[in-house]
Amino acid sequence: MRDPFARLTRRQRWHSRAWRLRRLVTRAAAPHRRRPSGAASPHLLAIGVDTLRADHLGCGGCARATSPRLDALAAGGTLFADVMAPAPWTLPSFAGALTGLMPGRHGGFLGGPARNMDRQAPGRLRPGVVTLAAHLQAQGYRTAAFYANQFFAFGLAESFQEHAYFNLPARDLADMAGDWLERNSDHPCFCFVLLNDPHEPTTPPWAELAPFLPVPTPDDVLLAELARWGGGRVPHLGRVPDPQAQAVQAARALKLAVYDATIAQVDRALGSLHDRLLSSGLAERTLMTVFSDHGEEFLDHAAWAARWDHDPRGLRGIGHGQSHFQELLHVPWLAWGAGVPVGARVEGPVSLLDLAPTLLEWLGQPPLPPPPLPPQVGAALAAALSGRSQAPAAARAAGGKPGLATAEPLRLAEAIAYGPDLVAVRRGHWKLIATRDGRPLALFDLERDPGELADASAAAPEILRDLLAVAAAWQRSGLGAAGDDGGAWGDLDDTVRDRLRDLGYTQ
Repeated sequence: MRDPFARLTRRQRWHSRAWRLRRLVTRAAAPHRRRPSGAASPHLLAIGVDTLRADHLGCGGCARATSPRLDALAAGGTLFADVMAPAPWTLPSFAGALTGLMPGRHGGFLGGPARNMDRQAPGRLRPGVVTLAAHLQAQGYRTAAFYANQFFAFGLAESFQEHAYFNLPARDLADMAGDWLERNSDHPCFCFVLLNDPHEPTTPPWAELAPFLPVPTPDDVLLAELARWGGGRVPHLGRVPDPQAQAVQAARALKLAVYDATIAQVDRALGSLHDRLLSSGLAERTLMTVFSDHGEEFLDHAAWAARWDHDPRGLRGIGHGQSHFQELLHVPWLAWGAGVPVGARVEGPVSLLDLAPTLLEWLGQPPLPPPPLPPQVGAALAAALSGRSQAPAAARAAGGKPGLATAEPLRLAEAIAYGPDLVAVRRGHWKLIATRDGRPLALFDLERDPGELADASAAAPEILRDLLAVAAAWQRSGLGAAGDDGGAWGDLDDTVRDRLRDLGYTQ
């Protein structure tokens, strides 16, 4: 079968074949017997999908058939429609989801007035920060994590009893999770899986890619270049002088097709995993949730990037880690299964920090113990620095009442990876992006302007003052300003650097 990405995926395909062969031999030598699910508490299966935009799922409004299985599962469970990530890149955002804490509190981020992850390594989770895995283990759960992004191993993976990195596609990691759950289902289990398929380089199999491509289909050279961001025959989308040029827009359309095909790849794998849990009898005893850490920018705000010109890599309007626009911060979160309300749609806005507290309430487990706050943090800001359960909001929505988030109007995002220290402050449909020193970059009315095209600062001066006061309180708190020193990339293990280099993170 045609494979435009064969050269890029050679190592991954080798790993996949080797893992599947080991799995086959192991099962033949010692046939697996499913254990009866005698656990008193529900199992938890959490799937994090790296670099997945909310608006590229069908249940998020995408017109393309990217996610039919996830759409159906969301309809039979609970969908959070307006979820704000606490950071626009992997480590601080996944850590926020699994600790309920903003990056400035959990420590997994880059510090300093100007950040450049090509040169700086991030800090790890701070001692004393309790993750969802560690908390559930204390309640008697067995825990395991299988992840395809090495940043998960900066303190998160280590909080699981079993954890392993695998450079494998979604279908293999899904099989791995199913195997582990079946082996351990006589005991309450928490299995976390991090799928990396929508992350760079985007290399979907031809069977997933072909339906998204125009006719006639582009040649393999063009598609292979767009597995990253072009360069060569295709213009590098992050360095184009005119993003509206016809050739640039054509390349962007192809890049989006490749990206959407990776989502279809994930959707198929997760649908198969759900079918497997149904056939094994595990589904009725398992709470399943899918969420993302951040989205991806495809020149959505190239003009703003050119105006601000703050990315130290010289890139404009592509990828993630460099801004706080909605294409990076609006992430999907859906859940179904044991304890989850059926047919609920929570309109939000909610924070990804709410994920762990909500899952714990659905599981019937005690809440996470929050670490103490610095004394300089006021009550108004404190409420936005940690998550809260949205289970009551989901229950109301399932009962036919308005699916509004549990009261907390203030949401924050921080910890960018490329550029000056920025904060996003969200209250209702208003959103401010400002620098650490209190300089407003733009104010957006997401209700009237969901694409964040027009600065509303002049039209809404009172809103601007209100949100700038929150940004000033965040600045005074000192949280997120200086992360724990992660050192230089050269100080890290060669294996860690090689794994991250495969994802385009380090030079």
